[in-house]
Amino acid sequence: MKSFNSTVILLTAIGIKASDAQSIPSGKLWTVVQNDKVKVHTYMSPAAMFANTSHIIELENEIIIVDGQFFAPYALELKRATDSIGKPISRFYISHDHPDHYIGFGDAFPSVKVYALEETKESIEKDGQGVLLQRQAQFGPMIASKLNKPSVIQNPGEEIIGNVKFIFEKSTNHESAVSLIIKLPEIGIYIAQDIVYNKIHLFVEGNTKGWQEALNKIVKESEYKTILSGHGKEGGKELLKDNLDYLDFVEKTITQSKNKDEFKSIILKKYPEYGGEQLIDIYLNFYLKPHHWSN
Repeated sequence: MKSFNSTVILLTAIGIKASDAQSIPSGKLWTVVQNDKVKVHTYMSPAAMFANTSHIIELENEIIIVDGQFFAPYALELKRATDSIGKPISRFYISHDHPDHYIGFGDAFPSVKVYALEETKESIEKDGQGVLLQRQAQFGPMIASKLNKPSVIQNPGEEIIGNVKFIFEKSTNHESAVSLIIKLPEIGIYIAQDIVYNKIHLFVEGNTKGWQEALNKIVKESEYKTILSGHGKEGGKELLKDNLDYLDFVEKTITQSKNKDEFKSIILKKYPEYGGEQLIDIYLNFYLKPHHWSN
């Protein structure tokens, strides 16, 4: 999910001033799964603030974090959560280059070593500072004062960290152009991030074929019972079906609707319980513009 000027509408809608970082609702933290070698926790910002997730992988003597937050106060909440565990943070992974996953944690975790795929590292080096300055101008103290950019390239492959097996993969052409997948096969955890959403409207930029292919790939990996999403809580294989059904419905609605207002109305009627309505406004204003639509 990308963030643009229309995010100002979101803050106004929930009664938050861009200059007031103290009035935002708190996020949530819970333990997803654990065994005698590893615990996996998830921290999530409120649904009204896109339900961004950061995952804490607690090993015997260290902590690994997957993804930061967009707004700095939530990264600080994440920092308090990791501080309470009482173990050093050895790695901070960024799954992809959308700012809601990396722009917020520079103040909270200024010296943690950050890992990312080569493409993600290059993208943030090129555009990250400019994005940070734009968001600071929009939201003031809601945005971190600095970035902690990736300094280590994570290549696909297997690695043993803290006596736990990690599998790193590169996935392409879905919600983001390039994304890092992290698997923990010993406990059946698949960290999919923005390939998977849970009860949050998916951020659709255009053709969904690649996204559907990525979801179907996860469906076939039967050894992974718990899928960690980039927006919303974790789930099982039923969550993948939910996402596939949602994308199918989006494709049909794009074809059948006459303009973006009709499209949005149909989507909201079909999924009234979903959060992140503002995500629809963002992608309709900036990305999804079918030729047959009148606006």
